[in-house]
Amino acid sequence: MAQEICVPFRGNIPAFALGALDPDDVAVLDAHLRTCEDCRSELADYRAVAVGLLLSTPTRAPSASLRQRLQTRLPSAQKKSRPRLAWSMNRFALALGIFLLMAFNIFSFFQIQALQREQAKLAQQVKAGQAAEALLSYPDSQKLPINAPGLAGTVLLDKDRNVAVLLVWNLPALKTSQVYQIWLIDPAGKRTSAGVFHPELNQGLTAEVVVSGQNLSNFNGLGVTVEPGAGSIQPSGPRIFRVDF
Repeated sequence: MAQEICVPFRGNIPAFALGALDPDDVAVLDAHLRTCEDCRSELADYRAVAVGLLLSTPTRAPSASLRQRLQTRLPSAQKKSRPRLAWSMNRFALALGIFLLMAFNIFSFFQIQALQREQAKLAQQVKAGQAAEALLSYPDSQKLPINAPGLAGTVLLDKDRNVAVLLVWNLPALKTSQVYQIWLIDPAGKRTSAGVFHPELNQGLTAEVVVSGQNLSNFNGLGVTVEPGAGSIQPSGPRIFRVDF
């Protein structure tokens, strides 16, 4: 019975002795050898034969050319090359082109922003000029002179149409962190902001439309002060002038 069990394994013993058996078959045969003394004995015989075959073959020294080829393939013979940045002219030209394109785009962005600011200022000046021209043509419009040292100008006012325009010559230049702020003054003395502006350099006349969310008939005066930043909730800086309606 034991001989019949060993039949499927004995065919693989010669290859196992020579180390030529598939890994899957090796695991199966190895498990069988642990329990079968006959197969272990047969494996020992085959291994003795295999050793004899190896010893019967005379050793040969490798040729000089083969030895040299093998030595060049050893890890110790491999030279570690340092990574180098190989910049060809094409890569340099491409990098330079990308840099110039980015610089041009940044420059264009700031130029467009400056142009948009100039266009907004020009549109505001045109609007103020048109409003002033319209008020001058209305027979009921009031022309209130500005009386202040070093300044000359007029406040054009039409309460019926709820429109007012400020025309001032020679306003002093301000710091970039300051603005002029227009205030509407009611009979109780309360000030309501009516817009901020910054006079243009080298431009003698400043024209500003007075912006009010209320009816101008509710007010009896107008003043201008110097304020920080984008303006104040209530006047806090020096007063430039005041005009009573």
